[in-house]
Amino acid sequence: MEFSEWIKSTELLKKSAGSYAGAINGCLNEWAHQEGLTSKDIVQIIDVEEFETLSTGLRQLKEYKDRNVRGHGMYAAALKLYRRYLDEVEPSVIVPPDEQSPHKEQLNTIEAEQSKSFDPEDQHDARQRVLREVVRRRGQPAFRKKLISAYDGRCAITDCPVTSVLEAAHITPYLGPDTNSISNGLLLRADLHTLWDLALIAVEPTLRTVWVSPQVNDPAYQAFSGAQLREPLNHHQRPSVSALKRQWEIAVNEP
Repeated sequence: MEFSEWIKSTELLKKSAGSYAGAINGCLNEWAHQEGLTSKDIVQIIDVEEFETLSTGLRQLKEYKDRNVRGHGMYAAALKLYRRYLDEVEPSVIVPPDEQSPHKEQLNTIEAEQSKSFDPEDQHDARQRVLREVVRRRGQPAFRKKLISAYDGRCAITDCPVTSVLEAAHITPYLGPDTNSISNGLLLRADLHTLWDLALIAVEPTLRTVWVSPQVNDPAYQAFSGAQLREPLNHHQRPSVSALKRQWEIAVNEP
């Protein structure tokens, strides 16, 4: 059960529940990202200790203190409600966005393979996997730097300006240095990068509007559905139509 659903089931009035959910998904989430307290959205946090660390950091912020006083304790109450949510809802019932992926079965298979018992005889294959990962990441810092410049240091979907949580996302999968072209990249907030790679978000290639899979039913993400993609001023740096089309077909046609 997601926080937005849980809070509706409490004794709170509908308007109050909406305000608290809005605080978690809005200002509190924004402050947490701006201050580098987390790279996740708050609603993605399901570990109590992780949330308490984040909550403590938020409560120390001057803007939080000022806004909380003006809001008659609304932000403090919102944090208490999210903690109550974590206490009351079984962890197995809280489903993070990445668990809703259309690729869930494949991901589970890969994770199962990676959790096999340690076998010293299998280190050759493990080394090969590490080397492939090194090759995949090679050139990424330069690729990210180019995207940060092209997108003026802001997420192409959320307009988030916190560069520490922005990542270089390939529109189509990395297949070598040639795919490190700016036209095959998007500067995305870390959580949206994950959703992109899982084909849970895409961009309509003609209108350049954001599509969010119905499987991601959290309002914080669905709010981006239909939003216009932020694109570089330089036309040569804008996303490739063919690359966007490929991602679009994969995402929209997934069962």
